[in-house]
Amino acid sequence: MAKHLLTLGLLLICLVSVLKPAIVKTEDYSRLLVLLRCQSGQIRFVNSVTGRPVVVHFLIGSLFHDFAVSTDETTEEYYTNGLYSLNEVVAKESTDILRFCSVNGIRLTLGFYDLDVKDGCLEVRLLWKR
Repeated sequence: MAKHLLTLGLLLICLVSVLKPAIVKTEDYSRLLVLLRCQSGQIRFVNSVTGRPVVVHFLIGSLFHDFAVSTDETTEEYYTNGLYSLNEVVAKESTDILRFCSVNGIRLTLGFYDLDVKDGCLEVRLLWKR
């Protein structure tokens, strides 16, 4: 019996170290996602001022990290006023919450999941801080 409990305990520790649950909230629903720490994600939207597409790439670990933004020069200048490199700044960031709003819609790809929000906001919160 003790051997089975030890095996079960080790299995649970392995699962906790690999799994990363998250809650996605929009104005219409909340949803639980089960992510893996080795997965990646991206958020796609159109900047409502420049009308140009923006893609934010990131990795999933204990936090969302290693961000990179793909967009055109005009949109990057809109975000930065031309004072700094957007990717140099966002690459250093890490967070357990992502929040985005867009009047033109948002497409979130997070691990195995694809979610769309039309004219609204989206929040993703990682549940375990470790």
